[in-house]
Amino acid sequence: MTAAIKHISAPDLGFESQFDDYVDESAFLWLLRSRALSQPHYSPHDLAELESRIDGQLLALSMAPESAWRSCQKALLQNEPGEVFTASVVAFQSLDVNRIQRAVEAATDTPTGVSALVSALAWMPGRYCHEWLKRFLTSKELAHKRLALSACIARGEDPCDYLTRILRREDCRANETLYAEAVKAAGVFKRRDLSPFIAEAREAEQSAVLFAAHEAAILLGDRRAALGLTPLALEPGRFQLAALDLGARVLPTAEAKRWISIVHQKADVSEGPRLAIKASAALGDPEAIPWLLGCMKSAELARLAGEAFYQITGIHLEDQELCHRLPQLPRDASEDEPDTPVPSPDEDEHLPWPNSEKVTMLWQTVKHRFEGGQRYLLGRPVSAEHARGVFQNGYQRQRRAAGLEWALLEPACPLPSLEQRQEVL
Repeated sequence: MTAAIKHISAPDLGFESQFDDYVDESAFLWLLRSRALSQPHYSPHDLAELESRIDGQLLALSMAPESAWRSCQKALLQNEPGEVFTASVVAFQSLDVNRIQRAVEAATDTPTGVSALVSALAWMPGRYCHEWLKRFLTSKELAHKRLALSACIARGEDPCDYLTRILRREDCRANETLYAEAVKAAGVFKRRDLSPFIAEAREAEQSAVLFAAHEAAILLGDRRAALGLTPLALEPGRFQLAALDLGARVLPTAEAKRWISIVHQKADVSEGPRLAIKASAALGDPEAIPWLLGCMKSAELARLAGEAFYQITGIHLEDQELCHRLPQLPRDASEDEPDTPVPSPDEDEHLPWPNSEKVTMLWQTVKHRFEGGQRYLLGRPVSAEHARGVFQNGYQRQRRAAGLEWALLEPACPLPSLEQRQEVL
């Protein structure tokens, strides 16, 4: 962090290009973090290290607010999410109304900008954003209300009566994205007082509202509500994977397996097996292991099947030397530079290539430890205590699964947010 500001001798005495660099670096690092939140090789410690690097750039910007804001204004013209995140943090921490309005206006131009602003609001201490979240929740602009609800979910902070008022308003319920976010918040924060609104939303026609309502009902303890996800889970669409994943965790095992079989056979020839593998990992039944071992022989499915095997059994392929060792290409130092384009994420990219023969041999020696029909997460039967431990220490994809299991099994536990900053350094 000291290195990030060592060249600044006094605020606002030139160094304009230096502040442009800080903004670019912060934006680039945030983009890496936003991708890392769903990457299989990032632990909370890895995220904390990346977040400390972002903090270093933001601290440098805070040393000369005027120069920092001029650089942020130029960066906002790019209309990119990383620049929106950095400018939003700088603006809100300045407490300057005009700067905050400028950042919000730039963010709300695009869905990626909104996500970046939500991330910025989740990043900052409450003293910089709580009053603004209250303003957004009471704003006449429905987009502001939705923004505030998303930020509350990301921060893990219940909007309380503000959420109740939104669900009572007909104009808010008429807006699909706002209505869905409000119903989602009711489930995330286990708002049993809002159960009548959730029940009403389960009759909605919009898929976003329908999924949010059934998810909320399930989080509040009504596992039978998963049957209402059947159309979303078995037909291609925006919510298919999420509905299939949730259903696999709460339906009776036989019904969950029926869903997986239907999707495997019915979905697109390339996507069906991938959906089935992901749902099998969510179900956690070791009876799927022989099929997963077969999938490891397919180049298109091998890495994903290896990840599912790990999620069920807790056997880490790299640690146990159960994967193929690929040659390491020389590392290009420019990959850590902000001017280097960040490639589109490939969900299999950072997964190891399993050696199916070695994995099969190991499975034969350990399969007696696993009971068919029992659900497992990282080698142990699913429980609230175990899920909490995985959420606190696991890799990101397993943390996501564990957070959901934790919330499903612990009546008083809100659905934990992966967007919150780490505190493990």
